[in-house]
Amino acid sequence: MTEAKEWYSNKDLYEMMVDLSKGLEATNAEMAKTQTMIRDYNGLRGRLDGCEKRLDEIYGQSKGSKDMWGYIVGGIGLLLALISYVM
Repeated sequence: MTEAKEWYSNKDLYEMMVDLSKGLEATNAEMAKTQTMIRDYNGLRGRLDGCEKRLDEIYGQSKGSKDMWGYIVGGIGLLLALISYVM
């Protein structure tokens, strides 16, 4: 009555280990692909940051010239208002 019953045979255990090994190999391959994608993304992110900095510099210069035109037009308007007030 105290006979021990094996749940799996040696063949079943070997097949399970082979399947597990194949699954781990597939997982490692996917992790390698993911690591490559992350590295490429980080490289592109760095390039994008550099481009954004250059655009900010260009935009900052053009914004200053736009502000200057606002002051010129405002000054002309003020000058015409003073001339019309004097007359």
